[in-house]
Amino acid sequence: MRKIQILLLLILCQTVYSQVKSTDELYKTAKKLDSLIFDVGFNTCDLSHYDSIVSDDLEFYHDKGGITSGKEAFTASIRNNICGGPNKVRRELAPGSMKVYPLYNNNILYAFIQEGEHDFAEFYKGKWKKGSRAKFTILWILENKNWKMKRVLSYDHHL
Repeated sequence: MRKIQILLLLILCQTVYSQVKSTDELYKTAKKLDSLIFDVGFNTCDLSHYDSIVSDDLEFYHDKGGITSGKEAFTASIRNNICGGPNKVRRELAPGSMKVYPLYNNNILYAFIQEGEHDFAEFYKGKWKKGSRAKFTILWILENKNWKMKRVLSYDHHL
């Protein structure tokens, strides 16, 4: 019985971190960063802020396009393939799909994981055509008091 009491006490005393609520400041930060990467960068091709929110040693793993390593390669890929291609592509975060999980070291927030689903559309012959839906996971790291996109998984692309 004593062992069970000690175990319960340890469980109750341990700080438990899980997905944050959509009203939490960290969730709002993730939503803003997502908007900067995709709504502003990907969708409108304004990549001017990527330097401040993308880690120099970014790793981006895509189930159809392979691995993109580094901020320069990632920015060039968006510039050349999304913004410079003959057909414009748009990305939208699937409503209600985003989840944010904080990561702590000795009770100090150092990173968070953002996951969700996104939908893509392509502007073709004057019309937006529905594209694929995919899942994504992004690791955001706090570097010099700034959030940086560090690791990205984009997978399960399907129509």
